[in-house]
Amino acid sequence: MRYKAFVVDSSRQVICAATLDCIDEQAARRRAEQMHGEHDVELWEGDRFIAVFRGATSNENRDDRAILNRRPVSRPS
Repeated sequence: MRYKAFVVDSSRQVICAATLDCIDEQAARRRAEQMHGEHDVELWEGDRFIAVFRGATSNENRDDRAILNRRPVSRPS
């Protein structure tokens, strides 16, 4: 299955994106979780939001419901 991981800054703008070809959602979650460091990583399957992995610079006080309703600013070609 094909998933996309988006590294986002504190303004939720996409810094970079990666396509993840994984056997299932659990494998995609493990790969996306390995990508987070300084910034958050959002994991998507098509237009379905799966998870966000918080980075070191994450603002923990922001409302996570807003993340559930947002779409990536841009998608990789």
